Amino acid sequence: MSEKFAKRAIVSFSGICPMNCKHCYTFELDKEGEDQIDNIIGTIGNRSFDIIYVSQSYENFFDGKKGTMLCTDLYNKYKKDIVIITRSYLDDEIIEILYDLNETMKINGHQLYLMVSFSAKKSYGVTEDVDICPSPKLRISNLERAFNKGIKTALLLRPLFPNNIIPILESINIIEETKPFINAVISSGLILTDKILDRLGLNKNDFNYLETGDSEYLKDLDKENVKYVDVEREIHIVQAYCELIRMPFFMHTMPAINYLSIAPSL
Repeated sequence: MSEKFAKRAIVSFSGICPMNCKHCYTFELDKEGEDQIDNIIGTIGNRSFDIIYVSQSYENFFDGKKGTMLCTDLYNKYKKDIVIITRSYLDDEIIEILYDLNETMKINGHQLYLMVSFSAKKSYGVTEDVDICPSPKLRISNLERAFNKGIKTALLLRPLFPNNIIPILESINIIEETKPFINAVISSGLILTDKILDRLGLNKNDFNYLETGDSEYLKDLDKENVKYVDVEREIHIVQAYCELIRMPFFMHTMPAINYLSIAPSL
């Protein structure tokens, strides 16, 4: 059986992301770009795609109303499924707008997906700015309220750190807490550059590395400066726990979305 989604378009507001996450590669990119929604929508007009990701170089729901406007206008223009990836807290008004959008999309045979990102629970300050980034508790509530509104949800454990820096038990605890209101878990490892190491306040010798890796999100970075951290043991632990509780597990978002697109709503 062929996969429903094979090609994705990734869109995002531009500029310096206000979340200030220490692991983020976007601080090394050219920040010039387009913030007018009509123009952002137009940037993918000449491309072929099956699904739209509202993600990448900016926290698109830092201003929740702008984020929902972008999603709504994207859907009205292209009539495609939409994936939201966020670390923001979505208040009840934003969840209600997304619910209304999802109901409209379902009439036309489409679907909205919400993926909420975490790297840690109590240790989230290792990699996130605790004065800006919403607490894990608030982000967990996004999943619960969206799920209860019939939006398909996924827990995005990304980036996953080595156990000696962020205990893998924190990831297991997040899965345990969110399992009643998620449809899948997705996890992948930390990717480092020299500048990310500086932002984290860590040394390259604090990590072991894989020889190769891949990520479409990193296509604009200098590949010679990109290192893929070895978290294979941690991934195995997360995957084994998901198997134990019968929670679908994936290492990339597209296979997860292809699964979710045909999985019944719970």
